[in-house]
Amino acid sequence: MNVHPGLVYLKQPWLVVLAHLALLVGSIYYAASFGFDASSETLVVEGDPDLAAYEDMVDVFGGDAFLFLTFNPDESEVISEQGLAILREIVADLEAVDGVSGVFSVLDAPLLKSPPVSLAELLERVPTLSSPTTDLDLARDELRTSPFFSELLITRDGTGTAIKIDIDRSVTGPERRHRLIEEIRAVQDRYRDRGTLYLGGVPMIAADMVTYVKSDLSVFGGVVLGLMVIALGAFFRSVRWVIMPLLTAALSVCYTIGLLGFLGWQATVISSNFVALLGITTISLTIHLIVHYREQQHTHLELSPAELVFETMRAKFLPCVYTALTTIAAFGSLTVSGILPVEYFGWMMCIGIVIAFIATYTLFPALLLLSGGVVRGKALGHSNSFLRGVGEFVRWRGLVVIALAVVCGVSAYVGIMRVSLENRFVDYFAESTEINQGMRYIDANLGGTIPFDVVLQFDAYEVADSNDEFFEDDFGDDEFSDDDFGDEGFDDFGSDENPERYWYTRGKLDELERMHRFLESKVQVGKVLSLTSLEDFALEFTDGKKLTNLEIVGILGALPEDLYGQIINPYADPATGQMRLSGRIIEGGPSFDREIFRQEILAFGASDLRFTDGVAVTGMMVLFNTMLSQLLDSQLNTLIYILLIVFVMFLVLLRSIRYAFLGIVPNVLASAMVIGAMGFAGIPLDMMTTTIAAICIGIGVDNAIHYLHRFRTEYEERGSARVAVSFSHESIGRALLYTSITVVAGFSVLGFSNFVPTVMFGFWTAVAMVLALIANLTLLPALLVLTHGDKPAKPSLRDDLGA
Repeated sequence: MNVHPGLVYLKQPWLVVLAHLALLVGSIYYAASFGFDASSETLVVEGDPDLAAYEDMVDVFGGDAFLFLTFNPDESEVISEQGLAILREIVADLEAVDGVSGVFSVLDAPLLKSPPVSLAELLERVPTLSSPTTDLDLARDELRTSPFFSELLITRDGTGTAIKIDIDRSVTGPERRHRLIEEIRAVQDRYRDRGTLYLGGVPMIAADMVTYVKSDLSVFGGVVLGLMVIALGAFFRSVRWVIMPLLTAALSVCYTIGLLGFLGWQATVISSNFVALLGITTISLTIHLIVHYREQQHTHLELSPAELVFETMRAKFLPCVYTALTTIAAFGSLTVSGILPVEYFGWMMCIGIVIAFIATYTLFPALLLLSGGVVRGKALGHSNSFLRGVGEFVRWRGLVVIALAVVCGVSAYVGIMRVSLENRFVDYFAESTEINQGMRYIDANLGGTIPFDVVLQFDAYEVADSNDEFFEDDFGDDEFSDDDFGDEGFDDFGSDENPERYWYTRGKLDELERMHRFLESKVQVGKVLSLTSLEDFALEFTDGKKLTNLEIVGILGALPEDLYGQIINPYADPATGQMRLSGRIIEGGPSFDREIFRQEILAFGASDLRFTDGVAVTGMMVLFNTMLSQLLDSQLNTLIYILLIVFVMFLVLLRSIRYAFLGIVPNVLASAMVIGAMGFAGIPLDMMTTTIAAICIGIGVDNAIHYLHRFRTEYEERGSARVAVSFSHESIGRALLYTSITVVAGFSVLGFSNFVPTVMFGFWTAVAMVLALIANLTLLPALLVLTHGDKPAKPSLRDDLGA
């Protein structure tokens, strides 16, 4: 038996199987090193100027590495003997968790009116809820109306409280961060019988994203497998046609995971679906081989089972190579996005598809050869009425199809113009989940969910030649008069152990206050914290009169060190000359464009505060929005690259500019339609769905390659475009239908996830595959008939076709 030189390795199928077993053992060993990265850094753009600004802010003030644990006692009020006793227990347990650097709660909040104290008394001793003279009823009212602590540590109605948990900056790495959050959740679980507790914060959101994705992989993996078994069984009605494709796909996934584990790569929320994509891609390749093999069984009865295998692998080699290459080209566009998790996703898929192709062309035929041949079935001997009907309509009503495609294209364009990136983390989780409920509680009662920061740049502190320089305000205010010292004299207002306190002046605080009030005026902004909040707190002693420079310095000099570290250091740094405003977005509030909001802040700083270059807006709100914007921009920018690569591959495979152009059109239309449909439905693009266009083109052109390859063969043999379309629909159309149904079935299962981006990704990818199938079975053949003309077919052939 003559064997193509490229398939000589199949003469020893046992050796091929043994080689795969050896690779499987190595892959399993290294697969243990493959995991998920749950850090919030996976949600930002590496090398982005906004990221650099954020990291600078973190170096000075600390960032979003903190959590909130809310507590609503069941049988008592928070500010009561019983409620505070439970709260002390919770705080003690949290402080004992390794990796928690500090805990701040209402127990640490200074009290001014519970009962009222004078400023002098406050400077000597700061009363708190733990002080023996504190009146709890007065304290409850004071805290829930406090400009600083209300909606930070206690709800406005006083029924719930929040504990701020600072994460030690040494806690790095996804595993250690995940373990820390699990230990904090264990503390939370211990007190569930005493009240309602919710955990919130950016690190928790990032960790829960991965938790849900990992859960989906384990839960839905079996469901997807079951659907694949049902689909393959229904298509081919043979156990071996079910086992061999699934085994090939499973090994492809295992090899890829093992290699990624060896390389030390980790999956993120964005790349988590690579397992499903890779498995489905592998099964799609094997379906094309199975369909061609069984077709040859009915048309070449003289060939032995082994000859059928070699003929199938030879005939489908080029189409499979080019489908793999076009898919690689589509996912390769992700590798230049500038977003590390997206780039890794692109590389994972490129590596995986190469492995899938190799496994398909080695393991699958080896198993087929060792099976000793396949009983000739009848399934492919009958006409598929659906495909036959579509083929008949398309070949005689092609202009109608093209007209409908034009209408769809225009509609898609209108829909695309409506697409937004207005993502909300609270919408990422199903309403029935605890994380969604917790985020909504924090959003409604504790000042918002997602943090952002505004940093104002003043002149840095320098040691003055004399204390007199302290009295001259940086913004041109007059010097103080002697009356500002009061009867007690300056020395009574604290020691000089903290000389940087002289940097805090009335002028700086006035500029800060204007920005603070501007942020508070925005309906999408919840709690805003800055030194303005503290000054509002201090106005209780001055009958609403702003503090003088002398009073500012006196108060700062008298604050206890631990309290100074909690309420001053996070909001000002004289050494760098920076003041920080920390705000939170109300996710459940009105929809808004985060980039426009950011530009409004910068414009206010430049026009109203004269900070032309001295205002920075950063935080997770900005970084995540930047990531989404750059991801979308990178996809749009690389679309031409994808189309060019696909065009070249069509050109090389089919050696026709006409075929290359016609193969691209239906798949571009399908991609545009799915994005347009999202626009009409009001569904924003998120970190997963932004990749759908590339995936649709990458997988959709596979259908076009196989169809065009078969059409060209039929057209050369039959001499009629319409007849070639009919034969193509009856043959390769069956493979396209089977692969598309398999893909749709696999992705539709993701619609039952609790993680909404996974739901959207699964649903819209399934829609994209349906649209790509329809386009390749209708628009593509209609264009082929239109551009190729239609020569009269032989009478006997036309009779066979029922024309």
